[in-house]
Amino acid sequence: MLRRNLSIFIAAAIGLVILCGLGTWQVKRLAWKEGLIAALEARMAQAPVPLAEALKRVQAGEDVEYLKVAAKGQLDTAHVILKQTTFKSTAGWEGLAPFRADDGSEVLVDLGAASSHDTEAKPVTEISGVLRLHNLGQGIFDPPNNIRDNEWFWWDVPAMQKEAGMKPGDALVILQAADNASGFTAAAPKVELRNNHLGYAITWFGLAAALVGVTAAFVLRKADLK
Repeated sequence: MLRRNLSIFIAAAIGLVILCGLGTWQVKRLAWKEGLIAALEARMAQAPVPLAEALKRVQAGEDVEYLKVAAKGQLDTAHVILKQTTFKSTAGWEGLAPFRADDGSEVLVDLGAASSHDTEAKPVTEISGVLRLHNLGQGIFDPPNNIRDNEWFWWDVPAMQKEAGMKPGDALVILQAADNASGFTAAAPKVELRNNHLGYAITWFGLAAALVGVTAAFVLRKADLK
């Protein structure tokens, strides 16, 4: 009987090792992702740095994601870019406008969301928020951006900069603090990273437990049939 079930035990053992290995890998990924989120949240909690300094860090190749920045200057309300988003559980528009700082640096500013395509941005002379990188490109389900009608469906920051009359630059956008006076409704910046590793780990370990149960039931059933 043992010889007949040997192949079953070997196959189950191999499967168990693989499933447990995948579960352990996801646990390690969970720890890494939680550490990354904590580090980014700590970066957001630091005092803001001048926009010009942040842009120099970008040119030096430093990681500036979620770096808190501040600047004084002028918001160009004549060139507002509108990107489709969700606003109050329905379709809305995210406003983006060029901000030209007093020191000559410039960047796109995420003003927040609004329900109407005709929402007007109010003048802003000071910005404060965190830098975000939007360089992932067009998703498989994203329609082409309708530049003529100012309807953007994915983050093509270089094209947005060009349409807004800005010099070509990095795919950086400042997400303003919630108390901005732009006419759009901004949410408080927060770290947005997918963290599904705990669920994946539970799935792999659950499959491993199921494999043990199915194997045991199969062997015991064969024994009873004898």
